[in-house]
Amino acid sequence: MVDDLVPEDLRKEYTKDEILELEKKFLAPAVGHYYKDPVLFVNGEGAILEDSTGKKYIDLFAGICTTITGYNHPKYVSTIKWQAERLVYTSSLYATIPYAVLVKRLAGIAPSGLTRSFIVNSGSEANEAALFMARKYTKNPYIVACQRAYHGRTTLTRELSSAGWRTVPEAHPSGVRFTPHGYCYRCPFGKEHPGCDMECARYVREVIRTQTNNAIAAFIAEPIQGVGGIVQPPAEYFKIVHEIVEEYGGIYISDEVQTGFGRTGNKWWGIQHAGVDPDIITLAKGFGSGIPIGGFITRPELADDYTVADGFATFGGNPLSCAAAVAVIDIIQESNYLERAAKLGNELKKKLQALHEDHKIVGDVRGQGMMLGVELVRNRDTKEPAIQEMLQVMEY
Repeated sequence: MVDDLVPEDLRKEYTKDEILELEKKFLAPAVGHYYKDPVLFVNGEGAILEDSTGKKYIDLFAGICTTITGYNHPKYVSTIKWQAERLVYTSSLYATIPYAVLVKRLAGIAPSGLTRSFIVNSGSEANEAALFMARKYTKNPYIVACQRAYHGRTTLTRELSSAGWRTVPEAHPSGVRFTPHGYCYRCPFGKEHPGCDMECARYVREVIRTQTNNAIAAFIAEPIQGVGGIVQPPAEYFKIVHEIVEEYGGIYISDEVQTGFGRTGNKWWGIQHAGVDPDIITLAKGFGSGIPIGGFITRPELADDYTVADGFATFGGNPLSCAAAVAVIDIIQESNYLERAAKLGNELKKKLQALHEDHKIVGDVRGQGMMLGVELVRNRDTKEPAIQEMLQVMEY
């Protein structure tokens, strides 16, 4: 029996309390769980998760915007098994079939002009690599990011993330500058869209002029902020910002770690809904549908400046992760997931908007495709955040 080869302590049936006790004893406290009474998941099928007691849940979070093909999709599982039986690992210092096939497939679904890829292990790494490349290419030091952004938890990407993730002082000047985001529900300029002349977008010029001495290397933004609260600016926000960044010689990076691979519906990438062609897109999460993988896709002239001395990841581009990612692209295409995300997203958004009409605590409903959010408020006039109420909803 194959199962007999699996380590015995993995095959053992544990209670939730036993697992939580092991974690308490041996894990760093940085690993935390949702819910006051945490759940121990043991199986998954499609969109359904099963806990250690046999109770089943619909996973509307998709892992963390990650299991884009669901749990245990036959093609996904078969591909991973097939590759694992042949070659689990060799570094990118050697050529492998899955890596070459994957980057070819990425070029076929990328925004216009983006044909060259580099593969790492996570979204944080992907953003670090893209920003390094932008700084090298432009020979400029400054990066402009959006308020409320989240781009990762490595040293640089944490400094780019203004959504409360910087828990220690900066050890050195990072060259990061922040600009207002297109958060229409809580406009930083006190205006309303339309009729606001997109002042939040045009303010990027002021940031570049006064805070970077015109030496911008890159602007980075999520098409829809995920951790920041499912905040989606009007499409013209990105068009205006892109034009300004291009005017000053900066690189436009679209962080598609959460919005990529069709989550926003009808398009592979969130930025495509705004009609903007970025210089770089970064990707992870749904890229591997559960298997760790990240990367970026960029224009050839930028990629040509990113040499062997600049980028290397021990596990980046490993055959198993790359094979899984190829299967993910296949499944999305064969199952019409782009259209399905748009259709189901529209239906779900209508249901959420009905809640807005019926319940005053629902202040705003926003997002696109299957990336939707509801903002809870105690008072619709003052828009006071309903923090405790939100925590109660999370526990429900």
